[in-house]
Amino acid sequence: MNHCDLYPVIPSLHALTAVLEQLPSLLDSDSVTALRLCFDRPLKRSQLETVRQMAWDRNVALILAPASLDLLQGISLKESDGIHLSNLRDVKTFASRKDKPSSFQIGCTCITLDDAMSAGEQGADYVSLPAANLPALTQWSMFAELPAVAEHVCTAEEARAVAQAGADFLAITLDPAEDGLTRFTAVSEALP
Repeated sequence: MNHCDLYPVIPSLHALTAVLEQLPSLLDSDSVTALRLCFDRPLKRSQLETVRQMAWDRNVALILAPASLDLLQGISLKESDGIHLSNLRDVKTFASRKDKPSSFQIGCTCITLDDAMSAGEQGADYVSLPAANLPALTQWSMFAELPAVAEHVCTAEEARAVAQAGADFLAITLDPAEDGLTRFTAVSEALP
């Protein structure tokens, strides 16, 4: 079984409000190495600063995941550790930016191995594949050097399966409507 780091995902600014109080204890876990903040409307400066401080105080990377690149206006790339893109076309454009810090991570949601290979060729630092696609995760871990995130891990059984398949990170959505914090605990306890 592959060692996997945990990668909690806050799916929206609404969800951020709901999980904010529990976030510090969740980020205290040694297995949490990155936190993804998704947003589909402008991120308030106070929201960014609060989450960034919580993450950085615990040596957890903050990865921003805007629904559109327009939502990054007014946010310096130095205010986070990376970006998670949902559109493969944006990877090359973002990778070539001159204002990108050298340690800045670019991730991309991929559905197929072909998507993942394209993302890597265009400059992604990691790829995200569906947790349900165990064959793709297995194949990726055998031939690719870029880390793979198993996206939307929901159960302890699924966590063990994707770890066995070779995933490097487990993305666990902290959706309050789906009891995401309980899911996170169950998944984190399933791994050695």
